[in-house]
Amino acid sequence: MKKVYIYDVNEHNLAEKIEAVFAAVNLAMKGKTVLVKPNMLGPFAGDSGVITHPEVVSAVVKSCLSRGATVKVGDNPGGVRKGTVETGEATGLAAASHGCFVPINERVDEISLDSEFAEKVLISSLVREVDLIVNVPVFKTHILTGLTGAIKNTYGYVAGAYKSKLHLQAPTRRRMATLICDLFAIRPPDLNIVDGLTAMEGNGPSHGSIRKLGKIIAGADAVAVDAAVARMMGFNPADLHLLRIAAERGYGTIDEAEIEYVGEVPAAIPGFQIPVTYWPREEALKAIQALPNQALPGADLIVRRSTLAPHLAWPEKCDRCGDCAANCPPQVIGLNPYPEIGRGCISCFCCVELCPNGALEVDLPDNIIG
Repeated sequence: MKKVYIYDVNEHNLAEKIEAVFAAVNLAMKGKTVLVKPNMLGPFAGDSGVITHPEVVSAVVKSCLSRGATVKVGDNPGGVRKGTVETGEATGLAAASHGCFVPINERVDEISLDSEFAEKVLISSLVREVDLIVNVPVFKTHILTGLTGAIKNTYGYVAGAYKSKLHLQAPTRRRMATLICDLFAIRPPDLNIVDGLTAMEGNGPSHGSIRKLGKIIAGADAVAVDAAVARMMGFNPADLHLLRIAAERGYGTIDEAEIEYVGEVPAAIPGFQIPVTYWPREEALKAIQALPNQALPGADLIVRRSTLAPHLAWPEKCDRCGDCAANCPPQVIGLNPYPEIGRGCISCFCCVELCPNGALEVDLPDNIIG
């Protein structure tokens, strides 16, 4: 049985509950070097729900230090124009790391990858050098992968702009999920603690809606932890490529019969909004049929992939910074003077995710085409 710990937390008992997780999992840390790996997507505020909350990182670091570990805290931010040091300072994660924050992108290794989509990959050297990894992702949805949790957070092993290259090499949801599992296998974390102080719903991982949740979800089995998060969001874990593939490979379990919950059993959050890219088939069909001049070619209801491109939804939010163009893997976004997405869009949604102002959006569900 795999244990998953789900605890109610608030500003008063957060450190106590995180310490309870460490005590229960009982990793031998004395004299070991530990990488604490938060989600540091970009220079978002600590309480934005986009990044791991600094208070969670602070409590995790303290628990590791109290066990005699040498601690390193770091992540590779998303995008090609976001510096690690600057992002750490802007998010408050550097200050919350009790002197343990390191720019993990300064030393990288090119390693062979057992993947059908990439023969080699650049990852931060620390990922393979440390004795233990404590993975501290955020409870939030993701328009490409459904959710971003323990498994997806290991995509942050990849250094700098190499993430963009990988999107080009695995340009569909199923392929990208497979590639993320390939990366996860490089170094599965030893402990996963999902920051659920807030939950991001809707079109995460950057500009979805935030609701107070007040939970942590933790365990040594990253797949089981993500399965609990998925159930709380209202997903069937087996319907998410990322979780299903990881379970099929034996990286962990999504089977509730093989999971023992401590604290509480995961239950769907009432009214929780999943990304439009994962709407149920019936809702997706209604939305597509409501579009003008939209052809539905046959009974299989396959939609032209060109309809799935993101777009500038809120020009008033756009400051024409050019981050969307700079971070577009196929380089098909131009500024004229506002973003225009040209032919060749692979619907990776990097522009939506990395827009600092939330000016871009994706409105059409693509689960009809798988």
